[in-house]
Amino acid sequence: MSDPVNTKTWEFDLNNFIPANSATAGGAFLSTRQRLLGIKEILVNNGSTTFTTPWVVQESSDSVTAGGIGYGTGPNDKWLDSGDLVWADDDTGNARSWTVVRQAAISAKFEVLIICEEDSINNDGKQISLWVAQAGFRAADGGTDGTTTTPPTASDQRQIRHSTNFGYWGSGGANTEYSGYTNVWMSSDGQCTRIMILINDTVTGAWAFDVPKNPTTGWADPYYAFAHGTSDVTTDQITYAQVFDAAGVAGRYSGTDTSMYFSGEGMDDNVGTPRGIGQSLDSPNQLNNTYIASEMGLVSETSSFVGRHGQVFDWWWGYDFVRTGRYYPEAGTKTFIQIADTVMPWDGSTKILTR
Repeated sequence: MSDPVNTKTWEFDLNNFIPANSATAGGAFLSTRQRLLGIKEILVNNGSTTFTTPWVVQESSDSVTAGGIGYGTGPNDKWLDSGDLVWADDDTGNARSWTVVRQAAISAKFEVLIICEEDSINNDGKQISLWVAQAGFRAADGGTDGTTTTPPTASDQRQIRHSTNFGYWGSGGANTEYSGYTNVWMSSDGQCTRIMILINDTVTGAWAFDVPKNPTTGWADPYYAFAHGTSDVTTDQITYAQVFDAAGVAGRYSGTDTSMYFSGEGMDDNVGTPRGIGQSLDSPNQLNNTYIASEMGLVSETSSFVGRHGQVFDWWWGYDFVRTGRYYPEAGTKTFIQIADTVMPWDGSTKILTR
């Protein structure tokens, strides 16, 4: 493969192992709580890596006490151990846990709200709701403050995930759990954060919160976000089918929510189906004997916002016949790694663990 070139400086927190454990505490899988808590801990510099520009907890609830900056009872971060993550039905009156984390490098008040909620008692510990906003999740910023029974809101909030299929937490309240690994990429300037949950070399959960590269003129405070997950351990979430052939990427332009595709070099397969270049070739380019890493773009078909929106920093389409764990260059610096159908920056030394 002709090696891509990183634009940003990348920092990593890799191979965070969460063992299978279906022991319940309040109805939720222990490993579910540990995995979700672990993501928050890594983002705010309580993991094994000290990021240059970490996320910051703004407010949270452990289902007993809620509050943080600007209202309620401190301290801001109430997710201190797995027992602080409490799930409950999302009907009014049921106490449940939630947390808000901010990354001001994306925009001044860019925040992500994670809520431990489900649609029925049988989904304890399996389902979460994920929201993004740029105005801030609190009354002082035009939204509402949260309580133990009602999460906060933002004036421009957008839900990007509300599903039982989120990184394969498990199934229902008592079925199979799987051991897995959480990996986090963060640019040193804080503008890009990517999270991948790997189980048996499959990306079962993927989040990204990024500033786009070369955004189109007029896109004020640009960002894109996505959160993908699966109900099994065989369906990769960062593939051509997930975000090249489907509008699985969320953005906001001029006050309107938009949906976008990760574009790239491609072709039509003569039956009306777009195919990424990596789906079409299973051997090196015969002209120069290299594999090509195709740069990702951002394209929307949302009415009134159709067209190119920008590009993606340091993330490329690879080949769908190459599995997760191949390094580029293999015999050299290992600066990049294949993750599902994509190529991402790597630290050059760590061996990725998948099972």
